[in-house]
Amino acid sequence: MKFRVLIVWGCLLLSGHGVGATGGPAPAANDLIQRLLPRQAKQFVVETIASDQGRDVFEIESGAGCIVLRGNNGVAIASALNRYLKDFCHADISWDCGDQLALPRVLPPVPARIRVVSPHRFRYAFNYCTHGYTMAWWDWPRWEHELDIMALNGVNLALITEGQEAVWINTFKTLGYSEAELRQWLVLPTHQPWMYMANMQNYGGPVSAALVAGRVQLAQKILQRMRELGMEPVLQGYYGIVPPGFAKDHPGAKLHPQGDWGKLKRPDLLDPTDPWFAPVAARFYEEQKRLFRTANFLAADPFHEGGSTAGMDLPACGRAIHQAMNGATWVLQSWQANPRQPMIDALDKNKLLILDLWCEAQENWRTRSNFNGTPWVLGTIHNFGGNTGMGGRLDWAGTAVAAALQDPARGRLSGFGALMEGSGTNPAFWERFFDNSWNAAAEPLTPWLQDYTVRRYGAAIPAAAQAWQILGDTIYNAPQSRRELPVNSVICARPALTPDLRARAFVTTQPYYDPTRLVAAWRLLLAAAPGARPSEGYRYDLADVGRQVLADLGTRYHQQIVAAYQARDVATLRNLSARMLQLIRDMDELVGTRREFLLGPWLKDARRWGTDRAESDRYERDARELITTWTDSDSIPDYANRQWNGLLGDFYYQRWKIWLDALDESLTQGVQVNEAATRETIRNWELEWTRKHNAYRSRPKGDVIRISKKLLERYAAEAAKE
Repeated sequence: MKFRVLIVWGCLLLSGHGVGATGGPAPAANDLIQRLLPRQAKQFVVETIASDQGRDVFEIESGAGCIVLRGNNGVAIASALNRYLKDFCHADISWDCGDQLALPRVLPPVPARIRVVSPHRFRYAFNYCTHGYTMAWWDWPRWEHELDIMALNGVNLALITEGQEAVWINTFKTLGYSEAELRQWLVLPTHQPWMYMANMQNYGGPVSAALVAGRVQLAQKILQRMRELGMEPVLQGYYGIVPPGFAKDHPGAKLHPQGDWGKLKRPDLLDPTDPWFAPVAARFYEEQKRLFRTANFLAADPFHEGGSTAGMDLPACGRAIHQAMNGATWVLQSWQANPRQPMIDALDKNKLLILDLWCEAQENWRTRSNFNGTPWVLGTIHNFGGNTGMGGRLDWAGTAVAAALQDPARGRLSGFGALMEGSGTNPAFWERFFDNSWNAAAEPLTPWLQDYTVRRYGAAIPAAAQAWQILGDTIYNAPQSRRELPVNSVICARPALTPDLRARAFVTTQPYYDPTRLVAAWRLLLAAAPGARPSEGYRYDLADVGRQVLADLGTRYHQQIVAAYQARDVATLRNLSARMLQLIRDMDELVGTRREFLLGPWLKDARRWGTDRAESDRYERDARELITTWTDSDSIPDYANRQWNGLLGDFYYQRWKIWLDALDESLTQGVQVNEAATRETIRNWELEWTRKHNAYRSRPKGDVIRISKKLLERYAAEAAKE
């Protein structure tokens, strides 16, 4: 104890920015350290330093019995902490997929001062969709942790849409709408991203006054913390969306009906050159400033995924939208034909920033000549809808940004961005991707994997290293021809006799890797248990790899079931049906050992925002729909595709049972199954499920090592067959 006191005293003598310091980014950084490392926090001292020619910079150095972290803002200081934990403590804080923080009582020294300057002006986070598929029902403690992780990874620019309901309501109340009309027009948080991208309106509501007020308070906390840490928020921009009936109260206003987005009606668009646009936009920004302070970055995508430009003067519209932003930088997503080039070519491009969303599959910055000289960010979506499958291109995650920095055709490359639709999956991918925050060159994948395994599991364990080498060679080595990832499992698909059954319409269920090799990786991870078992990161990975092995086996089972049915082999069909249903139950048990794979918290969090049972029921239904049928019209079924405890054991299990029973009945009766009728039965059952309110477990259950061992013994021989 005396030794510890001496350490802390030495630290405090060294710097004026100790744990209790106030003013500047130091208090925010110190609070972050206290939250993440309460036992070791007093062994760190933080200091602020000047930026390096306008670039973010951090330093790490040993002091008198302490570790000194310096940075020009809170994000830089947090990044210094993350680098120290990785390089000197062999520790790992993942993007909410299990950590490994077995730190020594006395932290190891740094031999010589380390100074790192970021090569990137912007390190961006979040797609609009992330706020629906991941964050829709988060509270402040969960957001606080997310902001800590963002800071550790160097994020300095992020899209924040929480709390915007009040801006829309207060804006249009001054234009003749009642609050009740506006709360009905708005979309609940789960589907809200698609309203802000002009794809839908009037869905799931009404939004309650309590929800609006609560999300304003949440947003204010988020934005305050971001600014304390030195992160810039990107807030919503106004580009012309109006509620129904605008023309009635504003005769002569030039409106552009935007048609439908799938089965959903888009909001009408007020022409930005119309005389009404400027005053509406001014009221919108005045209200936003009153609630959330002035934003230096505003996101606005008038034609994100279609929409009609008929009758619009795009250059003039672009100028009107941009002028209303009063000097803020306009942030646009490059997706499909968005942004329209004539619109942005009419603007001051120094006040534009384009997010090239999907560079792992489609480099729009190349095909569109750097958007004619517009600053842009290299982005990756990687995860659509929060799909839980493993997969991706780990080598690309580490090399693409560095390669773009050296590319003579890069134009005004201004950084990189994590634009996932859903987070909380594939931690290795995101850790490697965010290594770009402070590196201009990429570390080769093989040594990176070796270091990652040591950090993730807390020790150099040969079996674990071998397992990750297999994963790096197979499932994390997706060919360029595979655009949308990860590969899905038929377990999450509405069953059919189609051999190449798709769980999400846009991606196959046929693996690009050898699934039998994943069995070897799962076995090796189990062998690593004696040394790795204390690591939460290890336990997450063990569940994840095992889940993937079983999910791939489900795809094989489906093909065998189809063959048995077509051969009219009743005995084989019944045997395979029993095995498929048991497999789904076993997957449910395995993922139920980890909080990251539980349905219960997703629904519980949604219900918590309601002020009475009816309101909670409404929010829960919206949350159920997004991850299954998507809407009450079954518009994009199984897009979210999550192999979660509760979804597996109930939703997916029951619909597979309905289908398998129908196959059995048809063979027993000697008639061909009526697939259309069976799928309609399943569809109706799905929609009914979204209206239920039964509870699911919110806490993990069982030991992942014991259960993995049991399931490996049960399935290894079959899953390892060529």
